[in-house]
Amino acid sequence: MNGGRPAFAVGSQVFVDLWALMGFVPIPSESPEDISGVLSILSREKAAFIVAEESWFSRIAEPVRKRLEKSGELVWIEFPSCDSAEMR
Repeated sequence: MNGGRPAFAVGSQVFVDLWALMGFVPIPSESPEDISGVLSILSREKAAFIVAEESWFSRIAEPVRKRLEKSGELVWIEFPSCDSAEMR
């Protein structure tokens, strides 16, 4: 389905650890300011798609986030955060 390309999970440590249990490659990032490093890894590894923690993805600078959402190169799928404080 993904042509042998890996799927990634980006967000807090807990979030990516849970997705790693499903076979996703974890990229822990506590701060969306690390987006350049994350994009570098994704580009180098030729990612199929990325599961992103919703609270992490929403804090990326809006112009960058909009570009990522509209890009046809990578598919970003947002999932709810694992942080109990944000689930209230």
